[in-house]
Amino acid sequence: MGEKRAELKNIGSLWLKDGAKGKYMSGEMELFGTKLHVFVFKNDKDGVEKRPDYRVFTEGEAAVEKETFNGKEIDESQIPF
Repeated sequence: MGEKRAELKNIGSLWLKDGAKGKYMSGEMELFGTKLHVFVFKNDKDGVEKRPDYRVFTEGEAAVEKETFNGKEIDESQIPF
């Protein structure tokens, strides 16, 4: 991944925090010109391997639609993945 890392674009940062129910991450990400405050929690998989290890949440009405993000058209060439 060393060579590919230079091609990656930083879209945010997360900090590890201690909460009442355990550790979680909190921070900001910027997607398509919109800043989002995000929270990342470990997922209780209940033995089901298809469930993700972590889940990402955001505040407010930051919804991703098929071709728009918060009412702005998405330029697919700017998607970092």
